[in-house]
Amino acid sequence: MELSATYNKLTVDQYRDLTAYGDEMYVKELTVLGRPALFTSDHMMKIQIDLGSGGGSGGPVEQGPLARTLTVAFDAEDRGGSYDFTVWSESGALPDDNALLGIAEAVLPRITQGARDRG
Repeated sequence: MELSATYNKLTVDQYRDLTAYGDEMYVKELTVLGRPALFTSDHMMKIQIDLGSGGGSGGPVEQGPLARTLTVAFDAEDRGGSYDFTVWSESGALPDDNALLGIAEAVLPRITQGARDRG
């Protein structure tokens, strides 16, 4: 799993609108701890690099495993910026959305509290 933060002015609502123009699969809107949120799925990139003694070579960039991302707005007002919780598996089997949602609900209060303590 990967957790990242995007500090821009793009709201979750605007991101949802952008998914209509892309190849986003399995988009689902919801609210997480009072904040707008969005589930999306897409394939990652697969890059293979040989770092052996043969001088290093790589293969072509290919489509990687499917990833599921839960994007949650920084705040309930959705003023821009978001957290992304992303999971993937080489087998292609992803956890149920409820599992990813449970992780986000456990982690969000801790990271937002930490940001307030530093801010």
